[in-house]
Amino acid sequence: MSLEWAAYRLLAPVIGSLAPMARWFTSPHERALWNERLGDVAEADGCDAWVHAASLGEALAVPALTRELLALAPRAQLRVSATTRTGRGRLADLGLPVSLAPLDTPQAVARFFARVRPQRLMLIETELWPHWLLRAREARTPVVVVSARLSERSVVRYRRFGSEFRALVGRLAGVVAQGDDDAERWIEIGALPDRVAVAGNLKHDALPDPPPSRGAARAAVGLERDVPLLVLGSLRPGEAAVLAHAWLAVPEALRRAWQVVAVPRHARATLELAEEAAVAGVRAHDQGGVPGATWRWDGRPGVLPGYYAGADVAFVGGSVVRRGGHNPLEPAASGVAVLMGPHHSAQLEGVRALEANGAIAIVRGAEDAAVTLERLLGDARARERQALAGRAVADSLRGVARRTVARLAAWDVWPPK
Repeated sequence: MSLEWAAYRLLAPVIGSLAPMARWFTSPHERALWNERLGDVAEADGCDAWVHAASLGEALAVPALTRELLALAPRAQLRVSATTRTGRGRLADLGLPVSLAPLDTPQAVARFFARVRPQRLMLIETELWPHWLLRAREARTPVVVVSARLSERSVVRYRRFGSEFRALVGRLAGVVAQGDDDAERWIEIGALPDRVAVAGNLKHDALPDPPPSRGAARAAVGLERDVPLLVLGSLRPGEAAVLAHAWLAVPEALRRAWQVVAVPRHARATLELAEEAAVAGVRAHDQGGVPGATWRWDGRPGVLPGYYAGADVAFVGGSVVRRGGHNPLEPAASGVAVLMGPHHSAQLEGVRALEANGAIAIVRGAEDAAVTLERLLGDARARERQALAGRAVADSLRGVARRTVARLAAWDVWPPK
């Protein structure tokens, strides 16, 4: 038995016994839902599948998946859960029984299973909680991982749990991976090769369609209807300065013809990023400044899709700094010409597909970004060619939920008998 596994099994019951008291050390918003963390949810007559998505990002994959599950079994009872409150909020829109997921303690998990009595557990992406798997094994509840992804770092971490954890992974009823590399890594940590398949990323089914009118989309977010838009999306600290230097290297006449909106990945970083850009010479609109050298900043959560709908060109952040990059397919699906930095390891599948079709520009620093921006902002035909290619790539990647459920049916995991 590995030391890490022994420590986890020893500490989890202790945490479980202390968890009821921990509610008083949480925020009021968290406290209101703390019973759900303890597995104390409304009793059900059993459910045919419990579908779990960790956070808001994974929750985007759930609507298409549940739609396809119900297409095969219209009377099936589904239940959904999330680890975060924002994810729970998104899932609540589905009209299905929803709760926060139980803590990975024996007490919370046993309580949740007793109340919900799931016949199947479907985990999205990489949600391998040991006590969930142990309880599912005890209850003989099949567990599948869909839209499964696994990084090399996660492989190292899971290996530390030793043979006991590997045996739990070996009991999975199926792993439907996002890509070939993910599939190989799941096999590496113990998944059975004949129960691993590749179907793509379920989030692709949630990609937006291009807006009927880009001008109307700009007006809807309070921008000039007839002025083209550059969006700097999901920016992380360290990226605003690089992009500001690149922007100021673009000819002034061209800059004056465009409006720019910068959207941080996290609202709390808005002031830091705006200051970073200001030091580099680009001020916020509400601070005044030289035309062509100001950006609009919007740190509100959930606004980026609306800006992408109105954009003509978009930079996707988390990629100049080493954050793995954010999803370039979101603006591409909206019909936007996309560029991003070289650090996009978390988005390899989408980036490779876009690169293969000439639908993305990878920029390596401020000078390279300035050259690319000047080309895309100044050449409408080049911009349109890239945007059309990106939209075609996004369209080709849809249908993941249908392929996923077809694989579950082939493995006799779904529909219920």
